[in-house]
Amino acid sequence: MKGRWTAFGRYRARKTLSPYLRLPHVSKKSMNTQASALLADPHPGGHIVYSYRDKNLVYQAVSLYASAGLRNGEAVILIMRRANYEAITGRLWQEGFDVQALQRTGRLTCLIAEEVLSRFMVDGVPNGTKFNAIIAEMIHRAGGSFPKDRALPPIRAFGEMVCLLWVTNLAAAAALENMWNAAIKTYGLSLLCSYQVAGSAPITLPPELLACHAHNLG
Repeated sequence: MKGRWTAFGRYRARKTLSPYLRLPHVSKKSMNTQASALLADPHPGGHIVYSYRDKNLVYQAVSLYASAGLRNGEAVILIMRRANYEAITGRLWQEGFDVQALQRTGRLTCLIAEEVLSRFMVDGVPNGTKFNAIIAEMIHRAGGSFPKDRALPPIRAFGEMVCLLWVTNLAAAAALENMWNAAIKTYGLSLLCSYQVAGSAPITLPPELLACHAHNLG
């Protein structure tokens, strides 16, 4: 069953991934203790950047970040590149989370980064008005999964849209990071961004991107 379209993309209402599907080989490498602790319990309103070469490490990082949030009673928003979508949601299945059920309630939102990005980019530049409307709808949906008499619940988000931009359009990536920072101030959410520094990409992030973040795990 296909998911419905919203202002920011398609909710993956269809079965995301069978919990019994074989996942990619898991690297024996692991994150250090300090990085793991921050991902499990990010500072409120914190903006974390994680640059990586080994995809298995980012799968591990996002799984830790998302599963800890769900166990803490938080809402979680994952905006994943198409190439990483099934590996990340598959790890959540392995952690014992019913990804489908959580998406239906709004506790978990899983979106394709390429689809979301296409809805607010205008002539190669992220449009702030469109971006803000998209984020507001995401937050509204996540908040709607909790009792109405409660304040906005803690929300943690993960995004890979900047990873799609930075190599070919650094200015757009920096602009998008600043839009995220404004959303963090507005909604108090925690945000994890990832950048793949492999293949044709530079091996380090430029200062203008690092400056947008409070914590660097790269």
